[in-house]
Amino acid sequence: MNIPASRVLKFGGTSVADYDAQGRSAQLVANQPESRIVVVSAAAGVTNALVGLSQAKDSATAENFRNLIRDREQHFFDALGEPDALKATYWTLMEELDASGPCAGQARDQLLSLGERFSSLFFAERLRQLGMPAVQLPARFLIATDSQFGHAEPDVARTRQQVQVALNDHQGEILVTEGFVGADIDGNLTTLGRGGSDYSAALLAEGADADWVEIWTDVKGLYTTDPRLAPKARPLAELSFAQAAELATFGAKVLHPKTLWPAMRHDIPVFIGSTLDASGGTVIRREVTGERRYAALALRKNQTLLKITSPEMLYSYGFLARAFTLLAKHQISVDLVTTSEISIALTLDERGSEQALDESVLEELKSLGTIEVQEGLALVALVGDNLNTTPKVAAEVFDALGGINVPLICHGASPHNLCLLVEEKDGPQAIARLHERLFERLKIAAAS
Repeated sequence: MNIPASRVLKFGGTSVADYDAQGRSAQLVANQPESRIVVVSAAAGVTNALVGLSQAKDSATAENFRNLIRDREQHFFDALGEPDALKATYWTLMEELDASGPCAGQARDQLLSLGERFSSLFFAERLRQLGMPAVQLPARFLIATDSQFGHAEPDVARTRQQVQVALNDHQGEILVTEGFVGADIDGNLTTLGRGGSDYSAALLAEGADADWVEIWTDVKGLYTTDPRLAPKARPLAELSFAQAAELATFGAKVLHPKTLWPAMRHDIPVFIGSTLDASGGTVIRREVTGERRYAALALRKNQTLLKITSPEMLYSYGFLARAFTLLAKHQISVDLVTTSEISIALTLDERGSEQALDESVLEELKSLGTIEVQEGLALVALVGDNLNTTPKVAAEVFDALGGINVPLICHGASPHNLCLLVEEKDGPQAIARLHERLFERLKIAAAS
């Protein structure tokens, strides 16, 4: 039996950072009778402390991290009035924290999930104190994954089965669960990777046949670019799935890149709003009103450019396959790619890579040809509609970037983006110039 779940709401770390922030978020749930599943992150700063604890080099450092986490969680427990219904679970989690220390693999996932487990315990109680029929249901009973600890991949079919069972068992109740957390077939806790709480919400919405996902943070939706880089950046009322996916991939930190996959599969609109001001936000859906040539700009730092040059590429086949096979062997993620007759240039995405481009990898790559590595770069992405078939796009971009060196440009593979590399020190200036030229000046011209 499929139980409809109209809305899945996710609250990020800043939205549950303290008792007041938690209260604002809880009230948003109370104001929406369609709320069915609520996903919460760890309170801001807690996951970083847990990562520090997992990597602590000595007992004093480990104890400092434990104390920081204890103080944060004790704050919530005290503010809630130390309710009897929470005591057993609360002290069990505290004992788990006390016994924790440096670790890796599955033990590390178990440790890193503590922040979300505390957070969901407290948030469910906060909803109950507002008179809402809320129940905490651990994510290990909802999100099924494989056993790639630290970067687990969800089992969509099993997740759907588990979500449907939970909704059927808890009809009339709001399910509060952890973001970022799942479990493998043996019941071991897993994590989806940093920032995976948004992804959790979308997976649960897909499994629940929800018709709406809300991502609540401290930023009022997506903007034309980071307002810190371009003060005249403006909020976007709506974006298409394709545009938002490009922005998330190329550096917009408000949304985790994988979040949109489940939403796109089941055509579920995603809303991004701020708990500090719930009056607006960005809706991401399959179709948007009107075509927008330029939608937004994103900046991603810490990029590495790898160039491989070899005469063997000329009139031959299989060279690219050999290069990508070698990089895949070392679990190095490739992002942008351009080629010429005898060379290939590509950027490496450290977020998706399990291993760095170290000396041992470079030695193997030298079997392919001459290797050049350039670090300290930034990727600038322009996102819009039909950029690969619109005249003058490249001319407008390079006119704005006059005087800024561009080691690589990637255009035409997607109708929704034009990407280029600049030196990292030039990244903010490149964004500011492009925003002024493409978003501010063109808007003024259109209005005059």
